[in-house]
Amino acid sequence: MKSWLLSALISVFASVVAPTGAAASANVDGTADHPPCELPPAGRSEFVIDRPLFVSESPILRFRSGDDPTWADPAYDDSDWEVRRHVDGLPARSGIFWVRFTYTQPRYVRDGLSVAVVASYELYIDGRLVGRSGRVGADREAEIAGPVDNLFQIPDDLATPGERVVALRMSAWRTGFPTDVFRLNMASSDFRSLVERRMRQATSSVLAVGGAGVICVVFALWWFVVERQRVLWMCSALGLAAAVVQLLQAWRWLWVYPYDWHYPRLVAIAVTVSLLGVLLVAALLELFALNRRWGALVGVIGAVAAVWIRSAGWYHQISYWALVSALITAALIALRAWSSKRRGAVIVLVGLAGGVFGVIQGPWTFLERNFYLTFGAPMGGIAVAAALRLRDERRAARQARLTAARLEIELLKKQIQPHFVLNALTTIMEVIEQSPSEAVQLIDALAREFRMLARVSSERLIPLEQEVELCLAHLEVMSRRRAARCSLLVEGETARLLVPPALLLTLVENGLTHAPAGGEERVFRLRVEKEVGRTRLIFHSPGTSENKMDPAGGGTGLRYVKARLEESFAGRWSVESNEVEDGWRTIVEIRGQRPERGQ
Repeated sequence: MKSWLLSALISVFASVVAPTGAAASANVDGTADHPPCELPPAGRSEFVIDRPLFVSESPILRFRSGDDPTWADPAYDDSDWEVRRHVDGLPARSGIFWVRFTYTQPRYVRDGLSVAVVASYELYIDGRLVGRSGRVGADREAEIAGPVDNLFQIPDDLATPGERVVALRMSAWRTGFPTDVFRLNMASSDFRSLVERRMRQATSSVLAVGGAGVICVVFALWWFVVERQRVLWMCSALGLAAAVVQLLQAWRWLWVYPYDWHYPRLVAIAVTVSLLGVLLVAALLELFALNRRWGALVGVIGAVAAVWIRSAGWYHQISYWALVSALITAALIALRAWSSKRRGAVIVLVGLAGGVFGVIQGPWTFLERNFYLTFGAPMGGIAVAAALRLRDERRAARQARLTAARLEIELLKKQIQPHFVLNALTTIMEVIEQSPSEAVQLIDALAREFRMLARVSSERLIPLEQEVELCLAHLEVMSRRRAARCSLLVEGETARLLVPPALLLTLVENGLTHAPAGGEERVFRLRVEKEVGRTRLIFHSPGTSENKMDPAGGGTGLRYVKARLEESFAGRWSVESNEVEDGWRTIVEIRGQRPERGQ
């Protein structure tokens, strides 16, 4: 990038989020809470900058309650002040206090100072007011909360080499955190580096919001337009949750907010990350359709709840351990799916491995610069696996439609084939001679069957009552032809059920074809069983046959049944056909969604 363009961007960014100048609010960076929220451990700088004030050792802070302007004087003797070696031990909601420490300004330029703290304060270097954040007050009403993050540009004469005395006049009535202490984070570098650092953080979060938002929108459209599968809206919800997390991250760097907003923001991040973790596990369980889903889901919810209870107040740790728990559970699910040879399991495992690496490699930055590994890799793996599953299902459905169309033609040909028509006409001639009135009834039944068959043959689903009516018309014709009384008894509730056309008619025809003709009475039975999440159609064909039907479904009729079921209920059906003591039984089960009218 051209240097002038970079300088311009930095200037614009600095003017928006980090106004400079000793007289007003100045530029700042900071944050604080105790226990640590999203800050690095005590003794380390939050930023990767040159020569931070606190590099590897905890600074020696001198602390004193009260308020005296002379305490900003570098010559003031603070040897009797309380020494606090940790930066996370400043009191909240306890009035005005001062903090002093010294540092050595190096020979090279270090004119920037970042401060992250949930307090209002005035910053003095060698007794000169360099900047302030909010208004320090003796009570909550008198205090005005300043920004949690500030960047200060140190005047040139104070940026020269030598030892400097830093004094902070502070109050923290509005921290919001349940603990009574908070952390002070400070670091120094050249001002330009600090602004660049913040700009990179903001840019990274904005790009992450955009990426997660694209995932959310794409899968939402996919769900609305292409296929109403739960895994699709779950992927969309994952993208939305990740976008919200990064939006909350970007909020810190793009829109300067008062420090009393810091606590609600951290709580919102922890809640969103926890929901994201649970949703990640739920999406995998739905994607791979494994057994005992509720057990795994309840397990991860319990783990996240335990994290909240055990780490109350440590919101960064809550986010960290909630995500770790979810990633471990998700990895176990993916391993099980891989052992079950589920398509896409390897891709998901690779994505989860990237997420685990991102968390381990950056326990303090997994929500920031490691976001693309921590969240992007697992979400990418799940998205690819979901896309592969959808593609396979669409291919299978397309093939099923082709097969169904071919078998539909076969079925129609079978119903109107010459010998069927010839046999029917012969039967009509015989009946006319014996009983003209019965012949009229037979012709009417035959015509009714042909009309119904022509009407439903092109439909995808028809009401079960209509299918039963078609079977009865066919059985009336066949009763005349076979000189046997054929009937169909239906048990159970058939209302609001939809089935592929000619589903039962095919089973009835199979029973008539494979059973010997004769003067016996043949009663076919259909029992409908409805349970939560599934419907079973149990069809019983009476009698014995010398020509055994193929249980594996090799016959044209059973292949037609399976093809039409796959077309209408892709992957959510099963057909079981077995010989029983008094005939043949076929069980059609439709899972996950009841085939109701209007589907």
